[in-house]
This record gives sequence, structure tokens and C-alpha cells, in this order.
Amino acid sequence: MDEERYKSITDLAHAIAASAAAGKYYTKNRFDKEHYENILKYSREILSLGSDIPLEKAEELLEGNDGYQTPKVETRAIIFNDKDEVLLVKDHDGLWNPPGGWCEYNYSVFDNTIKEGLEETGHNIMPYRLAAVFDHRKDNNPRSMFSASKFFVLCRDLGGEFKENIETTEMGYFPLDKLPELNTHKTNLMQLELCLKASKAEVWETVFD
Repeated sequence: MDEERYKSITDLAHAIAASAAAGKYYTKNRFDKEHYENILKYSREILSLGSDIPLEKAEELLEGNDGYQTPKVETRAIIFNDKDEVLLVKDHDGLWNPPGGWCEYNYSVFDNTIKEGLEETGHNIMPYRLAAVFDHRKDNNPRSMFSASKFFVLCRDLGGEFKENIETTEMGYFPLDKLPELNTHKTNLMQLELCLKASKAEVWETVFD
């Protein structure tokens, strides 16, 4: 076992669940399917016993999709104005972030960036450069229950009108040295600073980890 990789019960439970889900999906043997289902059950119990997560919640968190388990995909639309201020929206939890969210199953990164931008800002946006792809657990939330790849996409604001909606309550442009409180599980200052650098570069190589 890779000791550097599994530093917590949460990590171990996820790894067991992912392997069991893949095995259950690919095996042709009905007895093996039953064994893999039992292993999935054990992974939920391990997660619940090793944390303060109720068993029902552990089942929900480790459900996943059938087959080989892969990270979720998240997009963030990064828009700067001519003053180098970044567009942020305020979530109902009171924290601010660039517009974005999980990538819908039938949307590309490009299309999802446009969709999330319109839904959360009321503005039409146009993606033009992929600034970075960051690992959620490495850079934003090491204790997250999800493995996710976060796509930071530079966009142009084509105009529109903000209206409060089910996801966001306010919108505004802010200088990076005077940001409102960010939800750093979604986006942090380092990531925004890198995106500003990317927006000013004539040629840019996408940063990824």
C-alpha cells in the first residue's frame, strides 16, 4: 500500500470503494459481484467507524458511479476588467467565488463554463484561454470527500444583467488586494493571482498539477 497516499480513514475508504466499484462492474462472475458488493459495504462502514459521519451519509458519499471511479470536473469562469478586477459572485452561504460549478455530464468544459457563467451572473461570457487545472484536494480542500479537477477558464464578459437566483445573491468586480471573503474550498487567492498573470501573457502554457 502507498503509505503517502492514504493518510486517513477517509482516503482509505475511498480507495477501497473505488476498487470494489470497478471490480463489480467489470467482473463476469456473479459470485465475484457479490464479493465486491460486500467490499463496498465494508468501505462505508470503515468510513463511518473512522469518522463522525453517520453510516447513511457514508453510503451517500461513497455511492459513486458504476465502473472505474474518476474525479469530478469543476469549471470556474475567470473574468477580469480593464482595471484587473476579477468578477465574483456571492453564494447563499455568504462567501464569494468566480462563477462556476460541477460540469454537467453532457457538457464540455467550454460549454459548462458558459452555462454556469450565465446562470450565476446573468451575463453572457466567452471562454478564450485555459489558465490552469488544479487538483481539488491538493490545492483547495485536502479533507474533501470528492476527488475533482478544477478548470480555471479565462473568459470575456459580453454583457447582461445580474438577478438574484437560486445560487447567487450578488455580483461584483474586485481588486485582488481587496477581495471579499472567498470560499477557499472552491477558489483561493493564489489561483486568482495565477489567472491574472495568464490574462496578461501573450502566450500562456496551462498550469496543471
